[in-house]
Amino acid sequence: MGATAHESEDLPLPASDPGRGVLGDHEGGSAVDHHATFQSAQVGPGLRDLCPPTDAGEPLSAGALARRLGVAATTLRTWHQRYGLGPTGHEAGRHRRYTPHDITALTTMAQLTTRGVPAADAARMARRTTADWTARHPAADPGTESAARGLARAARRMDVLTLREALAAAVAAHGVLRTWHTLAGPAFLHLGQARDSDARKSVARRLLGRCLSEVFAQVPRPPAGSPAPVLLVAADHGRDVGALDALAAALAERGTGCLHLGAGLPHEALTEAVHRGHPAAVVVWSHAPHPGLPDLIVALTTAPSWRPAVVAAGNGWPPEDTALLSAATLAAAVAAVAALVNDHN
Repeated sequence: MGATAHESEDLPLPASDPGRGVLGDHEGGSAVDHHATFQSAQVGPGLRDLCPPTDAGEPLSAGALARRLGVAATTLRTWHQRYGLGPTGHEAGRHRRYTPHDITALTTMAQLTTRGVPAADAARMARRTTADWTARHPAADPGTESAARGLARAARRMDVLTLREALAAAVAAHGVLRTWHTLAGPAFLHLGQARDSDARKSVARRLLGRCLSEVFAQVPRPPAGSPAPVLLVAADHGRDVGALDALAAALAERGTGCLHLGAGLPHEALTEAVHRGHPAAVVVWSHAPHPGLPDLIVALTTAPSWRPAVVAAGNGWPPEDTALLSAATLAAAVAAVAALVNDHN
């Protein structure tokens, strides 16, 4: 499932072995459909993401949010009354509206309950998800924007020492998610908008992506021999592998081990890894539509001995893939995996 040369030329390269941990070696046994627990239900297009991106949009009315989530307005009222997941936005003379923070919590709630998680448990997970998002994603400030521009300038002049030092300092101070969403992401945008030749842009993006993966690989992993309940698989050798480097590091910050299998693994080998390891989840990252995705998903969801929940991460999934647990952003993927691992344990 590799990319063509022109597709991957200017995309981040993977770090060597960024995932650490071991899968348990479970041989034999009857088929266990762990996949069905979370993925048998059809989910509407409004549930494409467990967490909003940093530009989550305007507050919504109860009716608008109910339509987005595919639930009744009375269901929202029930969740508010029983679990405290209600609207917090307020303007004088108007009904309370659901803020991006509220929408995050209720999207998580809706997606988990649709997949059979008890409402009380789903509410606890939703509150944890939004608390983590708020802590790690404060509003962008001029200092962050200046740092992103400085990072882009360092990449343009091929100053890898500055890139590594700046990224390592950001991860140490703010963690992987904030570094990814508020520093690296804007830096890539600045590189794309620079008045440089395509060749110079490609070099700059490649260097920034490579330095990101190297820094993420230095995030301490769980101790050797720890369980690795998550498999990470990339659809593309370039950007998708780089995103999984970030996901592996973000999970490691939370004490969750994973096996980062990269891209291009034959389906038979992936099925073998699932059979032996019994992972709680397999994350498949695709930033753009890829012709090999349908066959890959079939291989994962029809495994004869163990069928893990599959998280469709990235923006490369068509809207009709509604039976998968979807996570368009890195933060959403972390939240989805956390919920699945918690249930698995």
